[in-house]
Amino acid sequence: MKIGIDIGGSHIAIGLVESKGKIVIKKEKNISKEDRKDIYKFIEETIVITTNQILKECKIEKQEIEQIGIACPGTSKEGIVIKADNVGIYNYPIIERLQKYFSMPIKISNDAKCAGLCEKKYGALKTNKDAVFICLGTGIGGAVFMNGKMLQPKRYQGMELGHITIKKDGIECKCGRKRMFRSICINEKVKR
Repeated sequence: MKIGIDIGGSHIAIGLVESKGKIVIKKEKNISKEDRKDIYKFIEETIVITTNQILKECKIEKQEIEQIGIACPGTSKEGIVIKADNVGIYNYPIIERLQKYFSMPIKISNDAKCAGLCEKKYGALKTNKDAVFICLGTGIGGAVFMNGKMLQPKRYQGMELGHITIKKDGIECKCGRKRMFRSICINEKVKR
């Protein structure tokens, strides 16, 4: 059994997952404007409290959990969320903070890449060697598969398929750059 955590721009979802990818139980908590005032505390408390509730409800001991996997938008490296604009977290050592409460291994990766990997392993992409997976949520992310393997970008953890300039004088995104639509923003300056 594993615990899967999805930190999103509007909510946090936590689930108990069987080895074949089936979700046994899932709980979600919306992120309110008040919660954003201390987003780090909110994330930690939500993960710890909700995970313990799930384990208690399912009558499972912590030592029965093989691993905790965290999907988070933006960029993370070596257990630290470097930047997740849609959530408002920066340089956050999430794994170090959670290891105080959980002794099992904890891993974190870009949320769109996690979703793409799940789709490749258990879903519609299972039989495809080459595919592009696009994830639509508060932002747009993606994963690219070639010859059955996910491409690993050198600069950013996510493929950043949605972080492109659509309209150079569009509305401002949370990342500080311009976008055209509410869910599309750019992550890099466009060279003209």
